[in-house]
Amino acid sequence: MWIYALLAAGIFMGWSLGTNDAANAFGTAVATGVVKYRTAVTIISILVVIGAFIMGHQNITEVASIATNNEVMASQSTVAAAIEKGTTQTLIWKSALKAAIVFACAGLTVFVMSYLKFPVSANQSITGAIIGWGLFYADYGNAELRAQNLGQLGKFASTWLICPLGAAIISFVIVVLFNKLLANRLSKLTHYDLLVKVGYLIAGGFASFSIGMNSSANVTALYFDSIDDGIRTNLLTDARLTATIGGIAIALGVLTYSKKVMMTVGTAIAPLTQIEGFLVIIAMALTIVLMGNTFGIPVSTSQAVVGAVVGAGLTKGLKVVNFGVFKNIAIAWVSSPLAAGLLTYVVALCTQAVFR
Repeated sequence: MWIYALLAAGIFMGWSLGTNDAANAFGTAVATGVVKYRTAVTIISILVVIGAFIMGHQNITEVASIATNNEVMASQSTVAAAIEKGTTQTLIWKSALKAAIVFACAGLTVFVMSYLKFPVSANQSITGAIIGWGLFYADYGNAELRAQNLGQLGKFASTWLICPLGAAIISFVIVVLFNKLLANRLSKLTHYDLLVKVGYLIAGGFASFSIGMNSSANVTALYFDSIDDGIRTNLLTDARLTATIGGIAIALGVLTYSKKVMMTVGTAIAPLTQIEGFLVIIAMALTIVLMGNTFGIPVSTSQAVVGAVVGAGLTKGLKVVNFGVFKNIAIAWVSSPLAAGLLTYVVALCTQAVFR
């Protein structure tokens, strides 16, 4: 049963994701003083687990294609060969170990970025780690495989520009329209402050549920037996349980080490009023929906919320936005998947005797 200890790497990945992605849901609410930090992390941790349990399993196979192409997850032909040779237990052990290596490298990268207070995309770090493994083991001399992998790589790399830029534009427009059309009217309401707080709680709660729904599967997906052939070839066979374990790991990260990134998003990039912080969450959600559903681009909530904060700040002028902080965050966006990929490649090099 010691093989299940390899799940610890996936749990570490989830913990790292939680330390970073909590800012996406309540960073502006906490920074503007509308919601207390303890209240925010409690709501996030609960709704992340609920989102993972209810809907997280639907996304369990999202990373399977690129993981299989890069020799992290077993292909159908590999599974068939293992069944024929009677070596499925060896396949399970090696699959779990490869998943542990990828998650450990990606998780370490995200943790370092969280320690440095940079909001980054955990999913992109995972993708970078998977590609790093594939660059050592996969046959990139195969034109078809190379085209598939490079296409996937180009798609998620394009979001480094498209996602934050789109969020900044949407946020800028929303804040300008709100200030012109609604700000004076709403500020005169008797229960204006209560209205703002309720709005934050609803928006932040929905964002937390979405984190569990969208990201939990990626925390443990590489441990899931995605090939439905009646033969167990990986550690976990229940999709809902796999996603729920990921959600719990994310919640642990939220509860223990999320404040640094949360305050970076909420205060360091641009000063926001309470209502502007709420509008930033709305802009982030619209960005995810528009780019995810309309253009089919896998976007990062971290990049969306940072772009939205910049857009809200620009409504007051260029000098309001701290572009020095934003530049450092942008560098972290690019460097985190590259660092995860490089680290994984080095580990692949050191462990080739096991997998070859």
